[in-house]
Amino acid sequence: MSHKSSDELDLDSFFLISAGHTAFQLLWAGVELGLYDFLSKELQSSFDDIANHLNLEPQPTRILLTGLTALKVIKKKNNQYTNAQLTEQMLVTNKPDSFAPVLGWQRYIVYEGLIDFVDSLRKNDNIGLRRFPGKGKTLYERLVNDPFKEEVFQKAMSALSHQANFCLCDLEALKNIHHLVDAGGGDGTNAIFLCNNYPDMNVSIFDSESVCKIAMQQVEKEGLSERIKTYTGNFLSDPFPDNIDAILYSHILTIWSPETNLRLLKKAYEALPEEGSIIIFNMMGNDDDSGPISTALGSPYFQAIATGEGMLYSWANYEAWLKAAGFLKIQKYDELPLKHGILIGTK
Repeated sequence: MSHKSSDELDLDSFFLISAGHTAFQLLWAGVELGLYDFLSKELQSSFDDIANHLNLEPQPTRILLTGLTALKVIKKKNNQYTNAQLTEQMLVTNKPDSFAPVLGWQRYIVYEGLIDFVDSLRKNDNIGLRRFPGKGKTLYERLVNDPFKEEVFQKAMSALSHQANFCLCDLEALKNIHHLVDAGGGDGTNAIFLCNNYPDMNVSIFDSESVCKIAMQQVEKEGLSERIKTYTGNFLSDPFPDNIDAILYSHILTIWSPETNLRLLKKAYEALPEEGSIIIFNMMGNDDDSGPISTALGSPYFQAIATGEGMLYSWANYEAWLKAAGFLKIQKYDELPLKHGILIGTK
């Protein structure tokens, strides 16, 4: 008897891929309707319990529950429904590591723009950006025009950071940093985390005016206004703040082309003092471009929507750019959650 090798596409995987848009809508419906939150509180729920709580008619309830059971997102036993273990961990909205906000980003941003993926490949441009009104050639410029989607985006990036940023909490290379710039620091998630774990560190969040306002609201809630400041501007073109000894690019270099990334790293090298550090933190691709699946599925967003330039690059790409920018001493931290990695270059 012949056996298929593990790298062969099987029929179930083919159907899941070919109807992936439907699978996502089923998954998102569970978040939007509050199904996973309900099953988290009511550990054994009947069909009627769920239909009544979600305020759905029997037929739509059947379609939703059948789909999510087949996808193994929920489990059915003796006509009682429960969350799958991973669903309970990642999709219940009040859990500290909830991935639900990332699905919101997929629903309201990625899902809409990827309709134009094929055109984006053909024209090597972010054609999907036309789904987002406003001026500017990148999604990040246009989000300013849509407070709802900007909030969706910031919550998603915050949730993504929460999944892995604990890996930054006990690194020897960060213990002597006094003033770090979080370039494109978003809503302050990373800055707050770093200041809570490194008592001698101060952070400047370098981002647009609207994002900095969101960040300061979070910083004030945490009582860290003395140690975390915002620095409004465009880190692509504006100078870094004075008196810094480290720069963090967290989920940032995925946005831009190799040429832009090399320019950003050279700019950082010039701004840092001797023994200053550059920290790259994001999901990493395999050096042979074979995956992993999490990064492979992330790259189309950057091509079709975000900028038309970026992707989730490989370890080898980042290491080559760091060396070309002048950072010859490089520390590498791999095997982190969600295929994240850390590279720290020292000047």
